[in-house]
Amino acid sequence: MAVTVLVKATGEKFTGKFATVEAGQVGLFSGIMSDKKGGFRGCGKKTSFAAEAVEVQASQPELEIRERQA
Repeated sequence: MAVTVLVKATGEKFTGKFATVEAGQVGLFSGIMSDKKGGFRGCGKKTSFAAEAVEVQASQPELEIRERQA
């Protein structure tokens, strides 16, 4: 399980275990844990990016990326 955030302008890659997309921001977390509701949530260090400036890739997107509506 891995999530990669690619910064479009510089080509830099950041890797984590879980990502959230909410209100124009992407949050990349260093860890993943059960939310005790049948899903997962991020834990550990969080790095934030502007959603329009990055591309998010995941090996299992349905588990590793959570999109929230504002």
